[in-house]
Amino acid sequence: MRISFQVSSIRSLRWTRFLFLVSSYLFLNTLFAQQNLPLNREWGLNFEKTKINKLRNTCLASYNTVDLSSFKPYISTSQKINKNDSLRKVTSVWKRKIKQENLIIVNDTTDKFYLTIDPLFNFEFGKDLADTSGEKLYKNTRGFLIRGSIGEKFSFESSFYENQSTYSKYIDNYIANTNYLFSQTANYNYAVVPGQGRSKPFKKNGYDYAMASGYISYSPIKMFNIQLGHGKHFVGDGYRSLLLSDNSFNYPYARITTTYKNIQYTNLYTSFMNLTDGGVKTPQHLERLFQKKIGSFQFLSLNYFHRLQIGLFQGMIWEAADSSNRQHVNFNTFDPIIGVNAFYYGLHNKNNILLGATLKLKVTNSISLYGQYMVDDVYAGKGPKGVQKKYGYQVGFKYFDLFTIKNLHLQFEYNSVRPYAYATENPYQSYTQYNQALAHPLGANFNEMVGFINYRLKDFFIELKANYAIKGNDSLNNNFGGNVFKSDNVFPVTQNLDNITFTQGLKTTIMYQDIHLGYLVNPSTNFNIVLGFTNRIEKTEKSTNETQFVYFGIRTSLSNFYYDF
Repeated sequence: MRISFQVSSIRSLRWTRFLFLVSSYLFLNTLFAQQNLPLNREWGLNFEKTKINKLRNTCLASYNTVDLSSFKPYISTSQKINKNDSLRKVTSVWKRKIKQENLIIVNDTTDKFYLTIDPLFNFEFGKDLADTSGEKLYKNTRGFLIRGSIGEKFSFESSFYENQSTYSKYIDNYIANTNYLFSQTANYNYAVVPGQGRSKPFKKNGYDYAMASGYISYSPIKMFNIQLGHGKHFVGDGYRSLLLSDNSFNYPYARITTTYKNIQYTNLYTSFMNLTDGGVKTPQHLERLFQKKIGSFQFLSLNYFHRLQIGLFQGMIWEAADSSNRQHVNFNTFDPIIGVNAFYYGLHNKNNILLGATLKLKVTNSISLYGQYMVDDVYAGKGPKGVQKKYGYQVGFKYFDLFTIKNLHLQFEYNSVRPYAYATENPYQSYTQYNQALAHPLGANFNEMVGFINYRLKDFFIELKANYAIKGNDSLNNNFGGNVFKSDNVFPVTQNLDNITFTQGLKTTIMYQDIHLGYLVNPSTNFNIVLGFTNRIEKTEKSTNETQFVYFGIRTSLSNFYYDF
Protein backbone atom coordinates (compact mmCIF):
# COMPACT_ATOMS: atom_id res chain seq x y z
CA MET A 1 0.00 0.00 0.00
CA ARG A 2 1.13 3.59 -0.50
CA ILE A 3 0.22 6.98 0.84
CA SER A 4 -1.02 9.38 -1.84
CA PHE A 5 -1.72 13.10 -1.62
CA GLN A 6 -4.19 14.60 -4.06
CA VAL A 7 -5.22 18.14 -5.00
CA SER A 8 -7.20 19.85 -7.73
CA SER A 9 -5.89 22.75 -9.72
CA ILE A 10 -8.19 25.74 -9.93
CA ARG A 11 -6.55 27.58 -12.78
CA SER A 12 -9.14 26.57 -15.36
CA LEU A 13 -12.16 27.25 -13.15
CA ARG A 14 -13.87 30.49 -12.33
CA TRP A 15 -13.82 31.42 -8.65
CA THR A 16 -17.56 31.09 -8.05
CA ARG A 17 -17.53 27.56 -9.37
CA PHE A 18 -14.30 26.73 -7.57
CA LEU A 19 -15.81 27.40 -4.12
CA PHE A 20 -18.28 24.60 -4.55
CA LEU A 21 -16.00 22.25 -6.44
CA VAL A 22 -13.29 22.34 -3.80
CA SER A 23 -15.68 21.75 -0.91
CA SER A 24 -17.54 18.93 -2.63
CA TYR A 25 -14.44 17.35 -4.15
CA LEU A 26 -12.30 17.45 -1.04
CA PHE A 27 -15.02 16.00 1.15
CA LEU A 28 -16.31 13.54 -1.40
CA ASN A 29 -12.94 12.27 -2.55
CA THR A 30 -13.41 9.47 -0.05
CA LEU A 31 -16.91 8.66 -1.24
CA PHE A 32 -16.47 6.51 -4.28
CA ALA A 33 -18.79 3.95 -2.69
CA GLN A 34 -22.21 4.94 -1.29
CA GLN A 35 -21.55 6.98 1.83
CA ASN A 36 -23.32 9.60 3.94
CA LEU A 37 -22.83 13.35 3.63
CA PRO A 38 -22.65 15.63 6.71
CA LEU A 39 -25.84 16.99 8.25
CA ASN A 40 -24.27 20.39 8.99
CA ARG A 41 -26.40 23.18 7.52
CA GLU A 42 -23.64 25.62 6.59
CA TRP A 43 -21.61 22.92 4.85
CA GLY A 44 -24.64 21.87 2.85
CA LEU A 45 -25.66 25.30 1.57
CA ASN A 46 -23.45 25.39 -1.51
CA PHE A 47 -23.95 21.68 -2.04
CA GLU A 48 -27.71 22.16 -2.16
CA LYS A 49 -27.83 25.24 -4.35
CA THR A 50 -25.40 24.19 -7.04
CA LYS A 51 -26.52 22.29 -10.11
CA ILE A 52 -23.64 20.45 -11.73
CA ASN A 53 -24.35 18.87 -15.06
CA LYS A 54 -21.68 16.30 -15.83
CA LEU A 55 -18.98 18.74 -14.82
CA ARG A 56 -15.57 17.27 -15.45
CA ASN A 57 -13.25 16.24 -12.61
CA THR A 58 -15.80 16.36 -9.80
CA CYS A 59 -17.37 13.65 -7.73
CA LEU A 60 -20.86 14.76 -8.75
CA ALA A 61 -22.56 14.39 -12.10
CA SER A 62 -26.03 15.43 -13.28
CA TYR A 63 -26.75 16.77 -9.81
CA ASN A 64 -29.98 18.57 -9.07
CA THR A 65 -31.19 19.27 -5.54
CA VAL A 66 -34.79 18.29 -6.25
CA ASP A 67 -33.58 14.85 -7.33
CA LEU A 68 -32.54 14.16 -3.75
CA SER A 69 -34.92 12.77 -1.16
CA SER A 70 -35.81 14.84 1.90
CA PHE A 71 -34.50 12.00 4.06
CA LYS A 72 -31.03 12.90 5.39
CA PRO A 73 -28.16 12.31 5.63
CA TYR A 74 -27.97 12.09 1.85
CA ILE A 75 -26.30 8.98 0.49
CA SER A 76 -23.68 9.88 -2.10
CA THR A 77 -23.31 7.68 -5.18
CA SER A 78 -20.18 9.44 -6.32
CA GLN A 79 -17.32 7.75 -8.13
CA LYS A 80 -13.68 8.04 -7.19
CA ILE A 81 -11.72 10.76 -8.96
CA ASN A 82 -9.22 9.70 -11.60
CA LYS A 83 -5.79 10.03 -10.02
CA ASN A 84 -4.19 10.79 -13.38
CA ASP A 85 -6.45 13.72 -14.23
CA SER A 86 -4.56 16.52 -15.93
CA LEU A 87 -6.10 19.22 -13.69
CA ARG A 88 -4.43 17.87 -10.55
CA LYS A 89 -0.96 19.17 -9.67
CA VAL A 90 1.39 18.32 -6.85
CA THR A 91 1.94 21.20 -4.44
CA SER A 92 3.45 21.58 -0.99
CA VAL A 93 2.39 18.78 1.36
CA TRP A 94 1.90 21.23 4.24
CA LYS A 95 -0.27 23.53 2.14
CA ARG A 96 -2.43 20.68 0.93
CA LYS A 97 -2.86 19.20 4.38
CA ILE A 98 -3.78 22.48 6.05
CA LYS A 99 -5.87 24.02 3.28
CA GLN A 100 -7.20 21.39 0.93
CA GLU A 101 -7.31 17.73 1.81
CA ASN A 102 -7.59 15.07 4.49
CA LEU A 103 -4.76 14.72 6.97
CA ILE A 104 -4.03 11.08 6.11
CA ILE A 105 -5.05 9.37 2.87
CA VAL A 106 -4.39 5.68 2.33
CA ASN A 107 -5.05 4.47 -1.21
CA ASP A 108 -3.90 1.09 -2.44
CA THR A 109 -2.49 0.66 -5.92
CA THR A 110 -5.47 -1.35 -7.18
CA ASP A 111 -8.03 1.24 -6.00
CA LYS A 112 -9.82 -1.41 -3.96
CA PHE A 113 -9.22 0.24 -0.60
CA TYR A 114 -9.44 3.91 0.38
CA LEU A 115 -9.11 5.41 3.86
CA THR A 116 -8.89 8.90 5.32
CA ILE A 117 -8.20 9.97 8.90
CA ASP A 118 -8.82 13.48 10.23
CA PRO A 119 -8.78 15.22 13.61
CA LEU A 120 -11.98 16.79 14.92
CA PHE A 121 -11.96 19.67 17.37
CA ASN A 122 -13.84 22.66 18.73
CA PHE A 123 -11.83 25.08 20.85
CA GLU A 124 -14.23 27.86 21.71
CA PHE A 125 -13.85 30.65 24.25
CA GLY A 126 -16.38 33.29 25.22
CA LYS A 127 -18.23 35.27 27.83
CA ASP A 128 -21.84 36.03 28.64
CA LEU A 129 -21.88 39.81 28.99
CA ALA A 130 -25.26 39.67 30.74
CA ASP A 131 -23.94 37.34 33.45
CA THR A 132 -22.72 39.42 36.37
CA SER A 133 -20.65 36.51 37.73
CA GLY A 134 -18.13 37.03 34.93
CA GLU A 135 -17.70 33.31 34.36
CA LYS A 136 -15.60 32.43 31.32
CA LEU A 137 -17.31 29.99 28.96
CA TYR A 138 -15.54 27.47 26.79
CA LYS A 139 -15.79 24.29 24.76
CA ASN A 140 -12.85 21.90 24.61
CA THR A 141 -13.62 19.19 22.05
CA ARG A 142 -11.14 16.67 20.64
CA GLY A 143 -11.85 13.73 18.42
CA PHE A 144 -11.22 11.92 15.19
CA LEU A 145 -13.00 10.96 11.98
CA ILE A 146 -12.26 7.87 9.90
CA ARG A 147 -13.86 7.32 6.49
CA GLY A 148 -13.18 4.47 4.15
CA SER A 149 -14.30 2.35 1.25
CA ILE A 150 -13.55 -1.18 0.17
CA GLY A 151 -14.29 -1.59 -3.51
CA GLU A 152 -17.36 0.14 -4.92
CA LYS A 153 -20.01 -1.50 -2.74
CA PHE A 154 -18.80 -1.24 0.86
CA SER A 155 -17.95 1.85 2.89
CA PHE A 156 -17.68 2.81 6.55
CA GLU A 157 -17.25 5.78 8.87
CA SER A 158 -16.43 6.23 12.54
CA SER A 159 -16.07 9.35 14.69
CA PHE A 160 -15.58 10.15 18.35
CA TYR A 161 -15.73 13.36 20.38
CA GLU A 162 -14.51 13.94 23.94
CA ASN A 163 -15.76 17.21 25.46
CA GLN A 164 -15.40 19.49 28.45
CA SER A 165 -17.60 22.58 28.36
CA THR A 166 -19.26 25.35 30.29
CA TYR A 167 -22.45 27.00 29.07
CA SER A 168 -24.62 30.07 29.49
CA LYS A 169 -27.19 30.00 32.28
CA TYR A 170 -30.20 29.13 30.12
CA ILE A 171 -28.41 26.03 28.78
CA ASP A 172 -27.31 25.15 32.34
CA ASN A 173 -30.97 25.28 33.36
CA TYR A 174 -31.95 23.08 30.42
CA ILE A 175 -29.32 20.48 31.30
CA ALA A 176 -30.40 20.50 34.95
CA ASN A 177 -34.08 20.10 34.03
CA THR A 178 -33.41 16.89 32.09
CA ASN A 179 -32.77 15.26 35.48
CA TYR A 180 -36.46 15.46 36.35
CA LEU A 181 -38.19 14.18 33.23
CA PHE A 182 -38.97 10.70 34.52
CA SER A 183 -38.33 10.99 38.24
CA GLN A 184 -38.95 13.43 41.06
CA THR A 185 -35.50 12.58 42.42
CA ALA A 186 -32.71 14.23 40.49
CA ASN A 187 -29.75 12.12 39.40
CA TYR A 188 -27.01 14.20 37.85
CA ASN A 189 -25.99 11.33 35.57
CA TYR A 190 -29.30 11.80 33.77
CA ALA A 191 -28.40 15.34 32.70
CA VAL A 192 -28.19 15.77 28.92
CA VAL A 193 -26.19 18.30 26.93
CA PRO A 194 -28.35 19.34 23.93
CA GLY A 195 -27.85 16.79 21.17
CA GLN A 196 -24.64 15.44 22.67
CA GLY A 197 -25.64 12.94 25.34
CA ARG A 198 -25.30 12.45 29.07
CA SER A 199 -22.81 14.46 31.07
CA LYS A 200 -21.03 14.32 34.38
CA PRO A 201 -19.76 17.27 36.44
CA PHE A 202 -16.47 18.86 35.42
CA LYS A 203 -14.74 21.21 37.82
CA LYS A 204 -17.08 23.82 39.32
CA ASN A 205 -19.68 24.55 36.66
CA GLY A 206 -18.62 22.44 33.70
CA TYR A 207 -19.71 19.24 31.99
CA ASP A 208 -17.76 16.27 30.74
CA TYR A 209 -19.37 14.21 27.99
CA ALA A 210 -18.54 12.11 24.94
CA MET A 211 -20.23 11.24 21.67
CA ALA A 212 -19.48 8.44 19.23
CA SER A 213 -21.06 7.67 15.88
CA GLY A 214 -20.42 5.52 12.84
CA TYR A 215 -21.89 3.16 10.28
CA ILE A 216 -21.17 0.53 7.69
CA SER A 217 -22.79 0.88 4.27
CA TYR A 218 -23.31 -1.82 1.65
CA SER A 219 -24.79 -1.41 -1.83
CA PRO A 220 -25.17 -4.78 -3.56
CA ILE A 221 -26.68 -2.95 -6.54
CA LYS A 222 -26.84 0.74 -7.42
CA MET A 223 -30.51 1.16 -6.49
CA PHE A 224 -30.27 -0.54 -3.08
CA ASN A 225 -28.31 0.50 0.05
CA ILE A 226 -28.20 -1.04 3.52
CA GLN A 227 -26.67 0.70 6.53
CA LEU A 228 -26.11 -0.33 10.13
CA GLY A 229 -24.91 2.37 12.43
CA HIS A 230 -25.15 4.73 15.36
CA GLY A 231 -26.14 8.28 14.50
CA LYS A 232 -28.93 10.74 13.61
CA HIS A 233 -31.37 11.39 10.79
CA PHE A 234 -33.45 14.29 9.50
CA VAL A 235 -36.66 14.37 7.44
CA GLY A 236 -37.47 17.54 5.53
CA ASP A 237 -35.99 20.44 3.62
CA GLY A 238 -36.02 23.13 6.30
CA TYR A 239 -33.94 24.15 9.27
CA ARG A 240 -36.38 22.39 11.62
CA SER A 241 -38.20 19.11 11.15
CA LEU A 242 -41.57 18.32 12.67
CA LEU A 243 -41.27 14.66 11.68
CA LEU A 244 -37.78 13.44 12.64
CA SER A 245 -34.76 15.65 13.32
CA ASP A 246 -31.15 15.54 14.48
CA ASN A 247 -32.06 17.36 17.71
CA SER A 248 -31.56 14.42 20.08
CA PHE A 249 -28.58 12.19 20.83
CA ASN A 250 -27.28 9.42 18.54
CA TYR A 251 -29.03 6.04 18.47
CA PRO A 252 -28.46 2.58 16.94
CA TYR A 253 -30.23 2.11 13.61
CA ALA A 254 -30.70 0.02 10.51
CA ARG A 255 -31.49 1.96 7.33
CA ILE A 256 -32.61 0.47 4.02
CA THR A 257 -32.82 2.82 1.02
CA THR A 258 -34.28 1.83 -2.34
CA THR A 259 -34.09 4.17 -5.34
CA TYR A 260 -35.75 3.63 -8.70
CA LYS A 261 -35.85 6.42 -11.27
CA ASN A 262 -37.72 9.29 -9.56
CA ILE A 263 -38.80 7.27 -6.49
CA GLN A 264 -36.87 6.77 -3.27
CA TYR A 265 -38.16 4.66 -0.39
CA THR A 266 -36.50 4.53 3.03
CA ASN A 267 -37.05 2.17 5.95
CA LEU A 268 -35.44 3.11 9.26
CA TYR A 269 -35.48 0.93 12.38
CA THR A 270 -34.05 2.36 15.60
CA SER A 271 -33.48 1.59 19.26
CA PHE A 272 -34.25 4.60 21.48
CA MET A 273 -33.80 5.04 25.23
CA ASN A 274 -35.65 6.71 28.06
CA LEU A 275 -33.13 7.76 30.70
CA THR A 276 -34.93 5.81 33.39
CA ASP A 277 -34.35 2.29 34.56
CA GLY A 278 -38.04 1.45 34.06
CA GLY A 279 -37.98 -0.59 37.27
CA VAL A 280 -35.02 -2.77 36.23
CA LYS A 281 -32.89 -3.85 39.19
CA THR A 282 -29.21 -3.29 38.45
CA PRO A 283 -26.43 -4.68 40.67
CA GLN A 284 -24.55 -2.11 42.72
CA HIS A 285 -21.62 -0.28 41.04
CA LEU A 286 -22.79 -1.25 37.54
CA GLU A 287 -24.14 1.05 34.85
CA ARG A 288 -27.93 1.22 34.92
CA LEU A 289 -29.91 -0.44 32.17
CA PHE A 290 -32.01 2.34 30.72
CA GLN A 291 -35.45 1.62 29.36
CA LYS A 292 -35.47 0.84 25.65
CA LYS A 293 -38.11 1.46 23.01
CA ILE A 294 -38.11 0.66 19.31
CA GLY A 295 -38.82 3.18 16.57
CA SER A 296 -39.78 2.35 13.00
CA PHE A 297 -40.02 4.91 10.19
CA GLN A 298 -40.93 4.83 6.52
CA PHE A 299 -40.49 7.66 4.03
CA LEU A 300 -41.60 7.63 0.40
CA SER A 301 -40.22 10.38 -1.85
CA LEU A 302 -41.59 11.10 -5.33
CA ASN A 303 -39.93 13.54 -7.74
CA TYR A 304 -41.63 15.10 -10.74
CA PHE A 305 -40.16 17.12 -13.61
CA HIS A 306 -36.99 17.90 -11.60
CA ARG A 307 -39.03 20.61 -9.88
CA LEU A 308 -41.52 19.04 -7.50
CA GLN A 309 -40.86 16.64 -4.66
CA ILE A 310 -43.57 15.05 -2.51
CA GLY A 311 -42.81 12.92 0.54
CA LEU A 312 -45.02 10.68 2.71
CA PHE A 313 -43.93 9.78 6.24
CA GLN A 314 -44.91 7.28 8.94
CA GLY A 315 -43.20 7.13 12.33
CA MET A 316 -44.00 4.82 15.21
CA ILE A 317 -42.66 4.45 18.76
CA TRP A 318 -43.47 0.95 19.93
CA GLU A 319 -44.30 -0.16 23.44
CA ALA A 320 -41.40 0.46 25.81
CA ALA A 321 -39.60 -2.32 27.65
CA ASP A 322 -41.23 -3.71 30.80
CA SER A 323 -39.82 -3.70 34.34
CA SER A 324 -37.41 -6.47 33.35
CA ASN A 325 -36.26 -4.39 30.38
CA ARG A 326 -37.81 -6.87 27.97
CA GLN A 327 -39.46 -5.59 24.81
CA HIS A 328 -42.47 -7.38 23.41
CA VAL A 329 -41.69 -7.10 19.73
CA ASN A 330 -44.20 -8.40 17.22
CA PHE A 331 -43.96 -8.93 13.49
CA ASN A 332 -45.64 -5.61 12.67
CA THR A 333 -42.70 -3.72 14.15
CA PHE A 334 -40.71 -4.52 11.02
CA ASP A 335 -43.51 -4.10 8.50
CA PRO A 336 -41.78 -2.18 5.68
CA ILE A 337 -44.91 -0.82 3.97
CA ILE A 338 -45.79 2.77 4.76
CA GLY A 339 -49.27 3.35 6.20
CA VAL A 340 -50.05 -0.26 7.11
CA ASN A 341 -49.39 0.13 10.85
CA ALA A 342 -51.28 3.42 11.00
CA PHE A 343 -54.28 1.74 9.37
CA TYR A 344 -54.04 -1.35 11.61
CA TYR A 345 -53.49 0.37 14.96
CA GLY A 346 -55.02 3.81 14.37
CA LEU A 347 -53.56 7.06 15.57
CA HIS A 348 -55.10 6.83 19.03
CA ASN A 349 -53.11 3.81 20.24
CA LYS A 350 -50.67 2.94 23.04
CA ASN A 351 -48.02 2.72 20.32
CA ASN A 352 -47.26 6.33 19.44
CA ILE A 353 -47.93 6.78 15.70
CA LEU A 354 -47.09 9.86 13.66
CA LEU A 355 -48.03 10.58 10.05
CA GLY A 356 -46.73 13.36 7.87
CA ALA A 357 -46.02 14.76 4.45
CA THR A 358 -43.35 16.99 2.92
CA LEU A 359 -43.44 19.20 -0.16
CA LYS A 360 -40.68 20.97 -2.05
CA LEU A 361 -41.16 23.08 -5.17
CA LYS A 362 -38.23 24.46 -7.11
CA VAL A 363 -39.82 27.64 -8.52
CA THR A 364 -36.63 28.76 -10.27
CA ASN A 365 -33.02 27.63 -10.14
CA SER A 366 -32.60 30.07 -7.24
CA ILE A 367 -35.91 29.90 -5.34
CA SER A 368 -37.38 26.88 -3.57
CA LEU A 369 -40.54 26.61 -1.49
CA TYR A 370 -40.92 23.84 1.07
CA GLY A 371 -43.24 22.65 3.79
CA GLN A 372 -44.32 19.87 6.15
CA TYR A 373 -47.49 18.67 7.77
CA MET A 374 -47.55 16.40 10.82
CA VAL A 375 -50.56 14.71 12.41
CA ASP A 376 -50.30 12.82 15.70
CA ASP A 377 -53.99 12.31 16.37
CA VAL A 378 -57.37 13.26 14.90
CA TYR A 379 -60.79 13.57 16.44
CA ALA A 380 -62.73 10.32 15.94
CA GLY A 381 -66.06 11.41 17.42
CA LYS A 382 -65.29 10.19 20.94
CA GLY A 383 -63.61 11.85 23.88
CA PRO A 384 -62.43 15.46 24.15
CA LYS A 385 -62.24 17.04 20.73
CA GLY A 386 -59.52 19.58 21.45
CA VAL A 387 -57.01 17.11 22.87
CA GLN A 388 -57.22 14.82 19.85
CA LYS A 389 -56.47 17.63 17.39
CA LYS A 390 -52.71 17.14 17.50
CA TYR A 391 -50.94 18.41 14.44
CA GLY A 392 -48.20 20.76 13.26
CA TYR A 393 -47.08 22.40 10.06
CA GLN A 394 -44.10 24.14 8.48
CA VAL A 395 -43.81 26.56 5.55
CA GLY A 396 -40.59 28.08 4.25
CA PHE A 397 -38.53 29.23 1.32
CA LYS A 398 -34.89 29.44 0.25
CA TYR A 399 -33.48 32.05 -2.11
CA PHE A 400 -29.98 31.36 -3.40
CA ASP A 401 -27.85 34.11 -4.98
CA LEU A 402 -30.19 36.81 -3.69
CA PHE A 403 -30.37 39.87 -5.99
CA THR A 404 -28.09 37.90 -8.35
CA ILE A 405 -25.24 38.26 -5.83
CA LYS A 406 -23.27 35.03 -5.91
CA ASN A 407 -23.27 33.07 -2.65
CA LEU A 408 -25.74 35.38 -0.89
CA HIS A 409 -28.48 33.12 0.49
CA LEU A 410 -31.74 33.85 2.29
CA GLN A 411 -33.94 31.37 4.16
CA PHE A 412 -37.14 31.88 6.14
CA GLU A 413 -39.51 29.39 7.73
CA TYR A 414 -42.48 29.26 10.06
CA ASN A 415 -43.25 26.33 12.37
CA SER A 416 -46.35 25.70 14.44
CA VAL A 417 -47.31 22.71 16.62
CA ARG A 418 -50.51 22.17 18.64
CA PRO A 419 -50.52 21.37 22.38
CA TYR A 420 -50.03 17.73 23.46
CA ALA A 421 -48.54 16.70 20.08
CA TYR A 422 -45.87 13.95 20.23
CA ALA A 423 -47.06 12.96 23.72
CA THR A 424 -49.06 9.87 24.56
CA GLU A 425 -50.95 8.54 27.57
CA ASN A 426 -47.93 6.59 28.78
CA PRO A 427 -45.04 9.10 29.08
CA TYR A 428 -42.53 6.35 28.33
CA GLN A 429 -44.01 6.11 24.81
CA SER A 430 -43.40 9.76 23.99
CA TYR A 431 -41.77 10.78 20.71
CA THR A 432 -38.40 11.26 22.40
CA GLN A 433 -34.89 9.88 22.69
CA TYR A 434 -32.36 10.32 25.49
CA ASN A 435 -34.40 12.97 27.32
CA GLN A 436 -34.88 15.10 24.19
CA ALA A 437 -37.57 15.57 21.59
CA LEU A 438 -37.14 13.64 18.35
CA ALA A 439 -38.61 16.50 16.32
CA HIS A 440 -38.53 20.19 17.28
CA PRO A 441 -36.38 21.36 20.27
CA LEU A 442 -39.33 23.35 21.66
CA GLY A 443 -41.45 20.19 21.90
CA ALA A 444 -45.06 21.25 21.29
CA ASN A 445 -47.50 24.11 21.90
CA PHE A 446 -45.53 26.82 20.08
CA ASN A 447 -45.32 29.11 17.05
CA GLU A 448 -41.88 29.95 15.67
CA MET A 449 -40.27 32.03 12.92
CA VAL A 450 -36.66 31.46 11.83
CA GLY A 451 -34.62 33.45 9.33
CA PHE A 452 -31.09 33.16 7.91
CA ILE A 453 -28.84 35.29 5.73
CA ASN A 454 -25.61 33.63 4.58
CA TYR A 455 -22.88 35.16 2.46
CA ARG A 456 -19.57 33.77 1.32
CA LEU A 457 -16.70 35.60 -0.40
CA LYS A 458 -13.80 33.35 -1.33
CA ASP A 459 -12.96 31.58 1.95
CA PHE A 460 -14.66 34.16 4.19
CA PHE A 461 -18.27 33.75 5.31
CA ILE A 462 -20.89 35.42 7.46
CA GLU A 463 -24.19 34.16 8.89
CA LEU A 464 -27.02 36.11 10.50
CA LYS A 465 -29.77 34.13 12.19
CA ALA A 466 -32.91 35.31 13.98
CA ASN A 467 -35.53 33.26 15.85
CA TYR A 468 -38.80 34.46 17.31
CA ALA A 469 -40.97 31.95 19.16
CA ILE A 470 -44.01 32.00 21.43
CA LYS A 471 -44.44 28.89 23.52
CA GLY A 472 -47.09 27.92 26.07
CA ASN A 473 -45.24 26.54 29.09
CA ASP A 474 -46.63 24.68 32.05
CA SER A 475 -47.32 26.61 35.24
CA LEU A 476 -48.39 25.71 38.78
CA ASN A 477 -47.79 22.00 37.96
CA ASN A 478 -50.45 22.15 35.24
CA ASN A 479 -49.83 20.35 31.94
CA PHE A 480 -50.72 22.77 29.13
CA GLY A 481 -49.32 20.54 26.39
CA GLY A 482 -45.84 21.94 25.76
CA ASN A 483 -43.85 19.21 27.52
CA VAL A 484 -43.78 16.12 25.28
CA PHE A 485 -42.61 13.96 28.21
CA LYS A 486 -45.90 14.34 30.07
CA SER A 487 -49.01 12.27 29.52
CA ASP A 488 -51.52 13.66 27.06
CA ASN A 489 -54.25 12.40 29.39
CA VAL A 490 -53.50 14.74 32.32
CA PHE A 491 -54.89 18.28 32.12
CA PRO A 492 -55.52 21.33 34.31
CA VAL A 493 -58.75 21.03 36.27
CA THR A 494 -60.16 24.18 34.66
CA GLN A 495 -59.14 23.17 31.11
CA ASN A 496 -61.88 23.17 28.48
CA LEU A 497 -60.83 20.04 26.58
CA ASP A 498 -62.93 20.94 23.56
CA ASN A 499 -61.30 24.36 23.18
CA ILE A 500 -57.54 23.86 23.39
CA THR A 501 -55.59 26.68 21.72
CA PHE A 502 -52.07 27.28 20.46
CA THR A 503 -49.60 28.59 23.09
CA GLN A 504 -52.03 28.09 25.96
CA GLY A 505 -50.55 28.19 29.44
CA LEU A 506 -47.74 30.47 30.57
CA LYS A 507 -46.93 32.40 27.38
CA THR A 508 -43.16 32.59 26.93
CA THR A 509 -41.52 34.68 24.22
CA ILE A 510 -38.08 33.64 23.03
CA MET A 511 -36.01 35.97 20.83
CA TYR A 512 -32.69 34.62 19.61
CA GLN A 513 -30.17 36.31 17.31
CA ASP A 514 -26.75 35.11 16.27
CA ILE A 515 -24.17 36.65 13.96
CA HIS A 516 -20.80 35.15 13.22
CA LEU A 517 -17.93 35.85 10.84
CA GLY A 518 -15.62 33.09 9.76
CA TYR A 519 -12.80 31.89 7.59
CA LEU A 520 -12.89 28.45 5.99
CA VAL A 521 -9.49 26.82 6.40
CA ASN A 522 -10.09 23.32 5.04
CA PRO A 523 -13.36 22.13 3.47
CA SER A 524 -12.57 18.41 3.88
CA THR A 525 -13.73 18.61 7.53
CA ASN A 526 -15.26 22.11 7.40
CA PHE A 527 -12.34 23.38 9.49
CA ASN A 528 -13.03 27.06 10.18
CA ILE A 529 -12.16 29.97 12.44
CA VAL A 530 -15.14 31.95 13.72
CA LEU A 531 -15.95 35.07 15.76
CA GLY A 532 -19.55 35.60 16.82
CA PHE A 533 -22.17 37.11 19.08
CA THR A 534 -25.42 35.56 20.36
CA ASN A 535 -28.24 37.51 21.98
CA ARG A 536 -31.15 35.64 23.59
CA ILE A 537 -34.10 37.13 25.48
CA GLU A 538 -36.74 34.98 27.20
CA LYS A 539 -39.80 36.81 28.51
CA THR A 540 -42.86 35.81 30.50
CA GLU A 541 -45.38 38.00 32.28
CA LYS A 542 -43.35 37.34 35.44
CA SER A 543 -39.70 37.56 34.40
CA THR A 544 -37.12 38.42 31.73
CA ASN A 545 -33.84 36.57 31.22
CA GLU A 546 -31.16 37.70 28.79
CA THR A 547 -27.98 36.16 27.38
CA GLN A 548 -25.34 38.14 25.50
CA PHE A 549 -22.68 35.67 24.48
CA VAL A 550 -19.58 36.73 22.57
CA TYR A 551 -17.35 33.90 21.37
CA PHE A 552 -14.28 32.92 19.33
CA GLY A 553 -13.76 29.40 18.03
CA ILE A 554 -11.41 27.19 16.03
CA ARG A 555 -13.44 24.19 15.00
CA THR A 556 -14.42 21.46 12.57
CA SER A 557 -18.16 21.63 11.86
CA LEU A 558 -19.82 18.50 10.49
CA SER A 559 -22.90 18.30 12.73
CA ASN A 560 -25.77 20.52 13.85
CA PHE A 561 -26.13 21.42 17.53
CA TYR A 562 -29.23 23.39 18.50
CA TYR A 563 -28.98 26.02 21.24
CA ASP A 564 -31.72 28.27 19.83
CA PHE A 565 -34.57 27.20 22.07
